[in-house]
Amino acid sequence: MIVEAALVGLLYYIATNRIWYGFSMLIRQPLSLSVFIGLIFGDMQTALLTGATLQMMYLGAIAPGGNIPTDEALATCVALPIAIQAHVSPEVAVTIAVPVGLVGVLLDELRRTLCTGFVHMADKCAERADVNGIRRLAFLYPLLLVLPIRFIPVFLANIFGVDAVQAFMNAVPHWVMQGLNVAGNILPALGFALTMVVIGKKNFIPFFIMGFFIVAYSGISIVGVAIFGFCLAAIYTHFQPMSQQREG
Repeated sequence: MIVEAALVGLLYYIATNRIWYGFSMLIRQPLSLSVFIGLIFGDMQTALLTGATLQMMYLGAIAPGGNIPTDEALATCVALPIAIQAHVSPEVAVTIAVPVGLVGVLLDELRRTLCTGFVHMADKCAERADVNGIRRLAFLYPLLLVLPIRFIPVFLANIFGVDAVQAFMNAVPHWVMQGLNVAGNILPALGFALTMVVIGKKNFIPFFIMGFFIVAYSGISIVGVAIFGFCLAAIYTHFQPMSQQREG
């Protein structure tokens, strides 16, 4: 059991590091994680059934601006092994996953807070023109720091099982869970605001507004709007150099 718990802890650590951004966004999804967890515990059928149920719950979860409303990877790495070991239904696994996913937001905020110290250290390295020091502070040290933050909670949850997880969640005051729910609703709005700052050039604002109202009133799925937006962006970038040449 210790080996399986350690493997799931490492899986969560790897899935949430975002070393390769596109790969990380794929592997942290419940359905992707369920394949590896099924292999670890030798019960692929239960893993995939439960993972698919969790995936439906988190299908619309996005992290605009990098702020996650819930940690679907933590929810999966805790709820899915418990579902396999305790032989519970996917519906019961969902009730475990929801609060665990909200607790994962706290872990992510802890990671961000601790890693801010590396930014100030990197500033001092920049003053000395220490490129290697900046590289270590930007990549290596954050990876080492986040290892216990990611690994230990999942390892302990898998070791002590459903009773310990439920006891911990019951011990958390109601106002804390309520606050996590509120934070989970606020963080996406903050993420959208940060995204608008990044793309906040005057010539891009109409595209942002147009996309919002297409999603809100057209009835077209998000995938359809994304394809439409990609084509529109391709056309825009194609004609942009021509307009710049005429202005020059």
